[in-house]
Amino acid sequence: MKPEKPIASLPSSPRPTPKASLPKADSVEGLRALQHLLYSCITRPPGPEDGRQTKGDPGEGMASLAAQLIRPSATLNPFDRLEIYHRQYWLRLREALFQDFPGLETLLGSERFRRLLEAYLLRYPPTSPMLRELGSRLPRFLREEPDRAAPYPRRLLLDLARFEWAKIVAFYAPEHPLPREERTTPQTCLFLQPHLVLLDLHYPVERWTPETRLPSALAEGAPAGHTHPPKSGESRVSPARPRIVLHRQGQTVYHKILPREAFFLLRSFSKGSSLLQACNQTAEKFPDLPPGHYQEWFREWASLGWLTTQPRSRSRSAGRSS
Repeated sequence: MKPEKPIASLPSSPRPTPKASLPKADSVEGLRALQHLLYSCITRPPGPEDGRQTKGDPGEGMASLAAQLIRPSATLNPFDRLEIYHRQYWLRLREALFQDFPGLETLLGSERFRRLLEAYLLRYPPTSPMLRELGSRLPRFLREEPDRAAPYPRRLLLDLARFEWAKIVAFYAPEHPLPREERTTPQTCLFLQPHLVLLDLHYPVERWTPETRLPSALAEGAPAGHTHPPKSGESRVSPARPRIVLHRQGQTVYHKILPREAFFLLRSFSKGSSLLQACNQTAEKFPDLPPGHYQEWFREWASLGWLTTQPRSRSRSAGRSS
């Protein structure tokens, strides 16, 4: 990330007389109101750095409000002290999202991606103290703001956001016990592991997957980032309709592109189908599928630990799989 501009400084000025008294911390309600006021100052939208005018205080400006809330130090006036927290708040959120969505930054470029993130955070401010939850609603935001994708296809940005959010889901999700072979029958209901995410996409999003701090690699063993993503200005991208499964092995997230028949079969277990039900549904959908494929896929999925007999609990989703 490029370094931020220096924090703005204001000339020292006498403490202004407030038009209305501020909340006092002499009761639980007053303390809560004072904390909320300070929080709103710190998390206010980034904008002009001169402090003379803000949306929340059109009369006296943020500099005046800061002077009522904060004492000056030996070297900083109240507004400068407030700005340290204000700017660090936005810098930390942007830094976290830059780390979680490096493919979107590669596609859009750093400056345009920064503007996208600020618009997203203004509409969907954090609701969890966990930074890993910060981008959970970014796919929804891109559905609501399709014009932000231009000149790229809007579905490309949405697919890429869903793919990168799915890696976070897969990395942090728990793992349920594996089925015991001696107790597994064709009537046994099976579920997908919580760290398994299925995505039915429209574009080859793996082309924009660089190496990140969140471990990720191609299922075939090539580390993510060894591909050569298109430049940020390249808008001509051909659809490919990949069907992707993301899963975790140890501390590493992998993704694998599945044939549509295997994807359909695996997705049958998302609601707890039995082996027999899933195979029958797949055979009805794809009557020409050779029986040997079922054995091959189940053998691979069992070795990777993708299935469990325990339903997954409700959690944040990586987005719709279709």
